[in-house]
Amino acid sequence: MDSIEERARIAEGLWSSALQAESTGNYKEAYRLCTEAHDLIMDCARLHQSAHVHLRRVNLKIRNYGELATDWLLHIFAPLGVFELVSYFAKTGTFGCVFCKRSA
Repeated sequence: MDSIEERARIAEGLWSSALQAESTGNYKEAYRLCTEAHDLIMDCARLHQSAHVHLRRVNLKIRNYGELATDWLLHIFAPLGVFELVSYFAKTGTFGCVFCKRSA
C-alpha cells in the first residue's frame, strides 16, 4: 500500500476533479470521485473527516439523504473522536472485515 502522503496527494486530486465535475452539474461523477478519495484515506482521521465534508456537499446535491445523515452524524461526533476510532480500525485491517461484522 502507498504511504499516507501519497494517498493524500491522490485524494486531493480526486477532490479537485470532483469539484470540477460538480461545477458542470455531473454530480454522479463527483460522488464517485469523492467516494474513491474517501476509501483511500480512511486510516487518517484528519483526511477522513475532510472526505466527509466533500461527501456531505455532494450527497446534498444528489439528495442521497441516507448517506448525508451519516456525514452529519460523523461531523457532530467528530469532537468525541469518531474519526480517530474509525481510523484505528482501518489501520488494524479489521474495519469492514467480513469476520468482524455483526451477524443479523
